[in-house]
Amino acid sequence: MIRAGRGKTIEAVREVLDPPDVDMRALLHMRARANRGLDQVLGITSTFASEDERTHEEDIRRVERLLSVVNLETTGWRRLVKVAERGVFHFLPTSSCEFATFIRCVTFHTWVVGVLNPDDPQNRELQHLDLTVEQITNAIFEFSEHGQTNVSPTQIHDVLGQWVTSREDDPDYRAINLVFPLYDKLWRLVAATVICAQCYPVSRNPLLDFCENPTRRQFTISMGGLGDPSAADVVNEVLRLYPPIEQISRPYGLPRWQAMLKCHVQTADIKAVQEYDEGGSRLPEPREFMPERWQNEIKPAMFAFGEGKLRCPAHGWVPAAAALIAAKVMDGIDGVRLRMERPSGGGDTRYNWEGWTVRRVR
Repeated sequence: MIRAGRGKTIEAVREVLDPPDVDMRALLHMRARANRGLDQVLGITSTFASEDERTHEEDIRRVERLLSVVNLETTGWRRLVKVAERGVFHFLPTSSCEFATFIRCVTFHTWVVGVLNPDDPQNRELQHLDLTVEQITNAIFEFSEHGQTNVSPTQIHDVLGQWVTSREDDPDYRAINLVFPLYDKLWRLVAATVICAQCYPVSRNPLLDFCENPTRRQFTISMGGLGDPSAADVVNEVLRLYPPIEQISRPYGLPRWQAMLKCHVQTADIKAVQEYDEGGSRLPEPREFMPERWQNEIKPAMFAFGEGKLRCPAHGWVPAAAALIAAKVMDGIDGVRLRMERPSGGGDTRYNWEGWTVRRVR
């Protein structure tokens, strides 16, 4: 019998995500159990689908090494800026395309060429093999949304193996492990950020300023008046309203052997708890996009990357990277040659980017 509870307060969410009396093996077991489809459908063998502690430690170190080469103080970051620019230019449509498809392709190109292959030329293009970039990214999206895809794991592995070439230290390590889930969460954040900037003009200038001067200082400062948001504030507000994972489950409050046998589960409601500030008070207009709220002394609660032992190892890098790609997209879709078009019809959608298109007007 599965017994479950739901944490919506700051204290409850912290206790679910970083329970003091549950060891790492039990946490990894619960995550692997929830992600069993990663191995069965996509052939993923990383820590997200494994309960092995050594695999977890090795994967964390692998991600940290990759990102250390492209943080904001490195030549790798400056190269990443050029790769993102190239990706936007390469995937801009000749007539029109779905906005989400465009963002998936640009983000995938930036991640694979800019991060996973740091020694490649910055103008490298991912050559069409058995699958195109669009087909690969569509397959990953289908799996993420529906738990299955019509593209075979063998095809995905073969193509990614030829695109991700910088694996000399461990050539047998599957390239899909380096792509999913980090890329899948990154493109969604980029897409949501661009749409928020399109709908809320207060967000445009901070991102475009960061586009022109993509430094850590520029990311964190406001160029406007007192209380105006920075690019970091914009991305944080997107993460608050549209967290990559809305709910996270963990075994809780039991010794490891009992947690495994009884499946006692607690769920942290990330989306709900981020309607409160760090002190536990409900935010003013919590479901409105207001990046300036991050200028306040007491910040909104933020659990978008998890908390504790299983916190995403890319939490310090992703916001600036998402802002960079979003800003380059906004710069490329200039409203003159190309423009974004809102979805026709009304009604709520699951994602704020659903139904948007990119259209060339001249």
